[in-house]
Amino acid sequence: MKDFRKCTVYQIYPKSFYDTNGDGLGDLQGVTRKLDYIKTLGVDYIWLTPFFVSPQKDNGYDVEDYYNIDPRYGTMEDFETLAREADKRGIRLMLDMVFNHTSSRNQWFVKALAGDEKYKNYYIFKKGQAPGVPPTNWESKFGGSAWEYVPEMDEYYLHLFDVSQPDLNWDNEEVRREVAKVVRFWMDNGRPEYP
Repeated sequence: MKDFRKCTVYQIYPKSFYDTNGDGLGDLQGVTRKLDYIKTLGVDYIWLTPFFVSPQKDNGYDVEDYYNIDPRYGTMEDFETLAREADKRGIRLMLDMVFNHTSSRNQWFVKALAGDEKYKNYYIFKKGQAPGVPPTNWESKFGGSAWEYVPEMDEYYLHLFDVSQPDLNWDNEEVRREVAKVVRFWMDNGRPEYP
């Protein structure tokens, strides 16, 4: 494989790319079926936008489960087939992992809201400046305050995007270790194996 800085990267949003089962949504099998065409374009890498389990508040960029594929896109077997077939054509896969934040339905955040200090520290919770006043005047990219008040804690959590996308605390070494585990999992599952 040539120097990645000289490679051609082709971004695919699976949901709107190619539907193989007639449900109106693109899927991973659709990407596999179009690999020969993609190869004719001179593509070195396919950049796949998120296909993980997600409530889809932000088109999959709100990840509920980093370890599983959203059934609307297919199965792990579909992903492994895609990785294997892409490799046969000299095409590498890049996965858009989304590690700035998670979905508020992610088990880490659910545990944080339940009072588990370990998981609370996976996110950025702060006291307000005064009653009813967020920690800062930061605005979310989706509009409004970037802070959401949690009455049970009398604290706010940071969400630079949608309120359902709490930001991860990258100052926490445990968060960095969890993220590294996710990356290793997908590197292992996406590594083609031949008999």
